[in-house]
Amino acid sequence: ARETGNLYDRGVQLAMGARGWAMPKWKKEDGGAELDDVSVRILATEMAKRNAPVAGPGDAAMVWSAVRASGDPGLVAELTPKVARGEVRFALGYSEPDGGSDIAGAKTRAVRDGDEWVINGQKIFTSGAHNCEYIFLITRTDPTLPKHKGLTMFLVPIDAPGIEVQALPTLNERTNITYYGDVRISDRYRIGDVNNG
Repeated sequence: ARETGNLYDRGVQLAMGARGWAMPKWKKEDGGAELDDVSVRILATEMAKRNAPVAGPGDAAMVWSAVRASGDPGLVAELTPKVARGEVRFALGYSEPDGGSDIAGAKTRAVRDGDEWVINGQKIFTSGAHNCEYIFLITRTDPTLPKHKGLTMFLVPIDAPGIEVQALPTLNERTNITYYGDVRISDRYRIGDVNNG
């Protein structure tokens, strides 16, 4: 981990998923382990004590709750078992190089083109993007609205043409800058209403 800036091992992640521990509170029929809150906390504590090389369920649970509530039903059905098995992980695409933590100031643009969206811009501190399958991306879809409006969320496949992930080493880990150059994605990857991100 010190050499690469990563504390992640896909094999361990998949083994966790096989036990239902990638999403431990989920029902067994959805691929989880149906653990109660105390058991989930014990699992998280033990994994942290051992510096387990896995993506934590925190970001996945946060992103997935939004996807499940506001995503395309077909996309939700497709991804649910993969998330449970630990095959799908998410990175947060919020911060921008000149925006810091001012998420509402997002300048990364998404422009509708028929049934697709074309995304251009960049994000910084997209930690884990190099080990993820999707970026939970906030974009500016209407620059004429006040900055806290006109925002739309997408679940962008990391392997979409036009995405570049560049390492950004920090003192003890790697984060990333992600670049989006004419990235075309289907409207099925939009999460929630347009301009209501």
